[in-house]
Amino acid sequence: MKLGLNGSTTDQCTLEEDIVVADRAGFDILELRTYKLNAYFERHSLEDLAGAFKQSQVQPYAINAIEFFNLKSEGEKEQVLQETEHWCHIASAIDCPYVIAVPSPLTDGVSDEYIIADTVQMLGDMSDIASRYNVNLAFEFIGFDNFSVRTLSMANQIVQVVDRENIGLVVDAYHFYTGGSTLESITQVDQDKLFIFHINDAEDVPTEQLTDAHRLFPGLGVLPLLNMGQALQKIGYDKMMSLELFRPEYWKMEKQDLADESMRHVKNAADKMFARTEANK
Repeated sequence: MKLGLNGSTTDQCTLEEDIVVADRAGFDILELRTYKLNAYFERHSLEDLAGAFKQSQVQPYAINAIEFFNLKSEGEKEQVLQETEHWCHIASAIDCPYVIAVPSPLTDGVSDEYIIADTVQMLGDMSDIASRYNVNLAFEFIGFDNFSVRTLSMANQIVQVVDRENIGLVVDAYHFYTGGSTLESITQVDQDKLFIFHINDAEDVPTEQLTDAHRLFPGLGVLPLLNMGQALQKIGYDKMMSLELFRPEYWKMEKQDLADESMRHVKNAADKMFARTEANK
């Protein structure tokens, strides 16, 4: 299994620093944040970025993210498609296989049926663009109460209806928990459609009070990570896991110390969640 670091975890780092600290910590892959990419391109070229990864052991895995792509007006839809082309072009140039797409907050009075139909239509249009660049789009449901697609079950339904080879899912353990997704819903996912797994943990507070700032290193909180690991093993998933945190307390740490500590917790989580027993070998 490949172990990854998401650039939101190391918010105190620039993109250049993310590559260095992730490499030194022993991560296999890196998820790139769009705001760090924008800052990088103020001083460097796309060729510079491709060269930086060629000189590193850590490799780009996903660009995170095209945000709030569904439930848009006609003019806003065109902007989303332009953004899709922009990030897919960059992903292709640096051999980054995935771009993550995040749904919009809820709009008052919109039904689940409309959300599903609209999201399917947008992902289909975005898929057409991504396919020209040989890039895959990873759809991430958001478990917070005010978002339009909150559960794995609903996100999986959407991906099944889209039925494109380059459209799949992100399962973020935190959003899985906050949105009330079930372990059974994991077993209903085609392993080939689970593109990205975000690992993290949560403080022991009521789910309706959780924000991204309550995220913890895996193993330090209340998420049912071992049960999630068992469900993921049932579908044969063993591709990758990437640490995605947004904890200001961690952003105060020394940069390499944070990367090293992140690697320790991710490796421990992977070893425990995907332990191979005689029953599941």
